[in-house]
Amino acid sequence: MNTLIRSDRFKVILMALIYYISGKISFVFFQQDSIVTLAAFAPEGFALAAALIYGHKILPGIFLGQLILALDSQIPFAASLGISAVNTAEAYIAIRLFNYFDLDRHLKTLKDVIGLLAMILLVLQPFSAILGNTILLFLGNLSSDSFLQDLFFWWFGNIMGQLLFAPMLLVLYYDRQPRKNYHFALIVLFFIVFNYLLQVTLQVDNVSILLTVTLPITIYLAMVNLSYASVASVVLTSVSLYFTHLHLGTFYGTTSQIDNIIDLNFFMLSHITLVLLIGTLFREKEDAIQKLKAMAHYDYLTGLPNRHLLREEIHHTVYLAHEYGEKSAVCFIDLDGFKAINDTLGHHIGDTLLKEIADRLRSFTHSEDALLRIGGDEFLLIFNRVASRDKLEHRLDEILASVASITNLEGYAVDITLSVGVAWCPASGTTVESLMNAADNAMYEAKKAGKNRYIYA
Repeated sequence: MNTLIRSDRFKVILMALIYYISGKISFVFFQQDSIVTLAAFAPEGFALAAALIYGHKILPGIFLGQLILALDSQIPFAASLGISAVNTAEAYIAIRLFNYFDLDRHLKTLKDVIGLLAMILLVLQPFSAILGNTILLFLGNLSSDSFLQDLFFWWFGNIMGQLLFAPMLLVLYYDRQPRKNYHFALIVLFFIVFNYLLQVTLQVDNVSILLTVTLPITIYLAMVNLSYASVASVVLTSVSLYFTHLHLGTFYGTTSQIDNIIDLNFFMLSHITLVLLIGTLFREKEDAIQKLKAMAHYDYLTGLPNRHLLREEIHHTVYLAHEYGEKSAVCFIDLDGFKAINDTLGHHIGDTLLKEIADRLRSFTHSEDALLRIGGDEFLLIFNRVASRDKLEHRLDEILASVASITNLEGYAVDITLSVGVAWCPASGTTVESLMNAADNAMYEAKKAGKNRYIYA
């Protein structure tokens, strides 16, 4: 318990430090009226991601970080408290909205991404900007003449901060796609150099040209790996912000600094939204393909491999026999009396029985064995690396006894046993067809001999 408390305290303190430091860095680029920035306000992105990942326990860190940042920006104590309370409430609202609309913090689907974007644009930042600026106006820290302008700056700058950093941090934290650290290093280096060539060496300052050149690269990365693309977008847009601040490249021209920053924000917004949407669509597509493959190769009812994987499993058994001289047993299993149960008690009870038998058969397998459902009430159990006939028979006896002990399902009396045909590999054959035929024939001999038994081919 003490360890957990210390861990939570550390996260709160770390959140406060990240909020304060990233806020000071954000104000370096563009600041208006001590507390408002039109450029991407990074602390909002870090705070939103932390709130969605760690929940309510991180809120004190957000409050403390904003309070220190406001006081350090010469905002009076009362106004600093008010702004800190607003930004903390904003993070709390984000947590509640994600839970209420059942959005996934992994950002797995388009629904999750669009929900996050809509929440930032239409709820969190309107709430924060209106309430925060109203507090500043009411306490005399903001003039009525600049209220609307600062309202827009707060709303737009905070939106960019959240859109730029929160999705990237969520994707990096939850994404389980294979990735390597040196890939991230290469991506960071590439986009720094690439941006320098475009905006400093070539002095490209047209937003359309920049988007035309950079978007295909980030979109391609989004199709490959959303984590890589998210980092690429943040690096690309952050470097662009830096060059804009130094008046060296992007959007530098005759327009005002405010117009430059607004153009930069739209450049950033295009990258972030397209990378998120396209990357998520491709990830959904890959997930759908994997699910279809699973549906094709695995039984929907029991979750066991089906006939599509039969050849692969037997080939593995034959390989063990050829390469290592291992002896394996291919057991063809058929349920005795299943049709009567299915016909009299209904398909629901029949399905429940099949799942129960599959679970019991699975409990007798080891990591090197294989269990498949190859038909309505037919299973194939392959025991690889069988040490001896006695040990095999001991396991088969346990299986028969376990299944025969199923006498009641959901209040219905059932009588179910197994007939098992056993084919030895390589003695009974070394092909899929020969082993299956041998095991199948032996299973029918077991039925003829009175059922609830196993017979060798």
